[in-house]
Amino acid sequence: MSFHTRLKELRQQQNLTLRKLGEKAGVSYSILNSIENGRIQPSKDVVIALAIALKIEDKEELLSLARNASEG
Repeated sequence: MSFHTRLKELRQQQNLTLRKLGEKAGVSYSILNSIENGRIQPSKDVVIALAIALKIEDKEELLSLARNASEG
């Protein structure tokens, strides 16, 4: 599974809009939109901020998906 697909899945499971997730994570809507649509790869700091905002315990899962996407 790709990072952007997993991010969208997690966001929708919590009934969050891109704007609401952006507010919680301190990431702009336009950046989040680009990440979720697979246009850009997030930095490690952004991945961690998103994991915290989404209350993801296993941050390594998201970090690994993001790393794999940037290597591919």
